[in-house]
Amino acid sequence: MDDTPERTPPVQIPAPADGFVSREAALDLLDRTWLRRADRPPIVVLSGIGGVGKTTVAVRWLTDHRDRFPGGLLYTRLTEPGGDPVPAGEILFGFLVAIGIPVDTIPPHPGQRSAVFRAAVAGRFVGILLDDAVSAAQVRALLPATSSAMVVVTSRRQLGGLAMDGAELLDLAPLTPDDSRRLLGEVVGPERIAAEPEATGTIIEICGGLPLALGIIGARLRARPLRSMAREASAYARHLGAGSGAPDDVREVQAVFDTSYSELPEEAARVYRACGLHPGPDVSLDALADVLGEPSARVEDAVDTLVSANLLVDAADDRVAQHDLVRRDARLRAERELETADQAAVVRGFTRWYLARAQAADDMIHPQRPRLGVTPPGRHRKAFPDRAAAVAWWRRDLRSIHAVVTEADRRHWDEELWKFCEASWGFFLHHRDYEPWVAMHKAGVAAAQRCDVPLVEARLRSQLGFAYAKLRRFDEAVTQNSIALRLGEQQAHGPTQATALSQLGRAARGQGDLFAALGYYQRAAQLQEDLGIPRGVALCRRRCGEVLAKLGRDEEAIIELTAAARAMAELGDPIQHVRAITAIAGLRSNQGRHDEAQLVLLDALQVVRDLDSPYYTAEVLAVLGQVELEAGHGEDGRRHRAEARELYAGLGDPRAGELAEPTAASDHPGTAAGERGDRAPGAGS
Repeated sequence: MDDTPERTPPVQIPAPADGFVSREAALDLLDRTWLRRADRPPIVVLSGIGGVGKTTVAVRWLTDHRDRFPGGLLYTRLTEPGGDPVPAGEILFGFLVAIGIPVDTIPPHPGQRSAVFRAAVAGRFVGILLDDAVSAAQVRALLPATSSAMVVVTSRRQLGGLAMDGAELLDLAPLTPDDSRRLLGEVVGPERIAAEPEATGTIIEICGGLPLALGIIGARLRARPLRSMAREASAYARHLGAGSGAPDDVREVQAVFDTSYSELPEEAARVYRACGLHPGPDVSLDALADVLGEPSARVEDAVDTLVSANLLVDAADDRVAQHDLVRRDARLRAERELETADQAAVVRGFTRWYLARAQAADDMIHPQRPRLGVTPPGRHRKAFPDRAAAVAWWRRDLRSIHAVVTEADRRHWDEELWKFCEASWGFFLHHRDYEPWVAMHKAGVAAAQRCDVPLVEARLRSQLGFAYAKLRRFDEAVTQNSIALRLGEQQAHGPTQATALSQLGRAARGQGDLFAALGYYQRAAQLQEDLGIPRGVALCRRRCGEVLAKLGRDEEAIIELTAAARAMAELGDPIQHVRAITAIAGLRSNQGRHDEAQLVLLDALQVVRDLDSPYYTAEVLAVLGQVELEAGHGEDGRRHRAEARELYAGLGDPRAGELAEPTAASDHPGTAAGERGDRAPGAGS
């Protein structure tokens, strides 16, 4: 009988970390992979940026399921402290010793050790954690050949090659703000979190969802129970940019990025720094190639390297983005490694790229409008195959555009700033992002003044006045357009004067002075006629028609609106044609010709929907809903008004409040016949 005591199975994995939240998807994948194993080893690869909690997830799952692995839990790091890969033979030697293979029987060659390891664990239920892998080839040399061995691999890189070995791949994302709050609360206590919610939010934002960063701050706070969350937030933010001068625990977070960055080839490092200087949340590959002056293929190769290293993530439409902490690291490295002038050149390059695209998009969205800032020649002119693509670009990149404009304002790049304001007009007319647009135009007016371009200043003031009128801030609208009119007179520039007069008419109309509004519109129309600008004349005639309708002078209104509709059709301006016939339809409904009006409006609705214009869609829907109510079609009327109200509300437009749910009485024909405002849409461009 053998009296040798039974060897205790090795348990090499680290102890589970304090605080663990979320990660249900990762734990579920590990469960499913183990339970459906067949004739090959179950393998899961957890990748993600450093500090995102890959090892924590793996350790938690293996610890919680230790009873499934009576043969032991093996662990090794596959990367040396300096970032070099640990030789496979060295790792295999450690594993073989741990599972009881006598040292003097372990062969010297890595390939032989691999064969011995596979034989030793065959049929043995073991869990193996391969931490911080460098490559698929490095992992492949360590894989067993039995379905009883569960292998969990963690890596800062995307080891897609292991999919050929049957591995399940999961890129671990940073924690959400809510999960970050929960994790911090588990470490420092929920009472402390609740006592300083604003400072807690700052900490969560600084940490960017990285459990490593959250855990370090939590440990610092737990060690100092009297330290305020606000003070810790401020100190931690300062330490993140301190480099080698940061405390040791904070350096743990920085070391994660130091290691990843040190392994990058120079071209990838250059792209990494440029992404950190980009003002917006994501950046297109075309912009990167343009700003860096490199061929697109070379930039794409560098981007692939960064994506594989989890220092960039793919975004839609050939764009890439960085996690907040990664972006901060990239920006700090750019600031440390590049001269100030070189940094500014990169940022200005992005600014000019977005400006050229904005101008090209505006050419597609609003081709009828003459511009003071000319779209640059070359490939930017052909950036968009059609209007829909130009609108889609504005909508998709709006956050980046706003960020670039803010940066241009901060750096006093005045010419770019005012050109952005002018180029934003077409998209704004259809989408009405009022708050940032007004802020941009205030800055743009100041930029135009510094550039001493009075006609540009006048144009931006009229654009700003337009927004003020739409927001019911009529006094401010009058102020802006009065200055624009004066500038136009000083420069003897008729188009500027006509625009200002028309905008003053809009303000007067909003203030309820319809006769003054009509006078302004008629003066503007005559000036446009004298200047030979048929579209300007048509715009003014449409606005005159709307005011005449409000005054109850329906036949005169129809004459003006019909002339405007005919001119806009001839000029190829579908939006303004729709606006004129929409106003006519409202008047026809007022005369009892509901069916005729409804047919016209349904056709108009299709036009604005096809043009992807939320604002003008809402305008047509509001009139259509009113006409349907007057015709006795209550259900359709309420539905269309509700859709209009929802669109206006989404745009932040005050008209949403004017489209309250109609009362039961207003569902009957003729009830709303005296409400002329709903059948004469507010004037646009």
